Amino acid sequence: MLRNQHPDQSKPLKVGFALAPDFTLMAFSGFIEVLRQAADVGDQSRPIWCSWTVMSQDLRPIKASCGLEVTPWELFREPADFDYIILVGGLVKSLASVPRELTAYLSRAVRSGVAIIGLCTASFILAQAGLLKGRRCCLHWYHLQDFRERFPGVTPVMDELFIEDRGVITSPGGTASIDLALYLVARHFGDERVVKVLRHLVQDWNRPMTHAQVPYLGDSLEMIDKRVRKASVFMERNLSIPLSTDKLAREVGVSSRQLERLFIGSLKDSPVGYFRKLRLRRAHWLLHHSDMTITEIALECGFNNSSHFAKRYKDFFGHSPSYSRDSAPYSRGHRPAQEMDPQ
Repeated sequence: MLRNQHPDQSKPLKVGFALAPDFTLMAFSGFIEVLRQAADVGDQSRPIWCSWTVMSQDLRPIKASCGLEVTPWELFREPADFDYIILVGGLVKSLASVPRELTAYLSRAVRSGVAIIGLCTASFILAQAGLLKGRRCCLHWYHLQDFRERFPGVTPVMDELFIEDRGVITSPGGTASIDLALYLVARHFGDERVVKVLRHLVQDWNRPMTHAQVPYLGDSLEMIDKRVRKASVFMERNLSIPLSTDKLAREVGVSSRQLERLFIGSLKDSPVGYFRKLRLRRAHWLLHHSDMTITEIALECGFNNSSHFAKRYKDFFGHSPSYSRDSAPYSRGHRPAQEMDPQ
């Protein structure tokens, strides 16, 4: 975990949230829950060391993508009042309805030198406002191609959980928002406060920013042919169930024979062969980063039994699943030192 070795714990951390239409609740609630736990001793929820507010151009409720609504607490406040202003994005289809007042406020914050954080699809909004020029941004793997097509002048990254680039921090959202919030808690208050938050959230460790979002993804996001890319993304979403070439072809809208030709031309592999590689790569990652048994991993990755899985795994990686598990146990290098929970 990257950290500030000499944090100023006497200065409260002040955060302002702005919510885009159809924002993702997980990104918002995960981040704010870390702040709540870090702000006080025990579970008393007093905003002593951290304070936060939810702002908008008006006070009308803002609906999340799941249908729940959040009512802003106040109108946009002077950016200089905050250490960070956090924009929570959501559904791509709703980006066109982002209020102009919101993007204008973010631009004013950047000009004022206030750090901006973009969660989930907030990178789309920041890029549209011209706030990511010359910067790298961290994007959810699912939206990579869409972002590249819309903003060819911005460099998106999907093999990290969050990126900080000259006053703008971006994250793909989801549970990565929790890791980012913990990173900021460590920066401002030190690791002891992080341990307290982890214990109260019943979370075993905080992932560093360089941790890959989905480490077992294949080459599908770099594919030129959209039909091959669509098929591969469907594979990645369904690694635990058998998928025939016929089913994949129906999903993409082509014939089985045409899909075979497309895959051979693009990847030098059949759809079935490529799907097996994705499943084995996921199994490899789970062996190194989870405490699941080998049998559980075999079933999770769509193999009928552990014997079949072990044979395929050895053919692909050159050694057995048990060798991978023994060479890199789950607990190695990932968990914070056990410290007393500050109460």
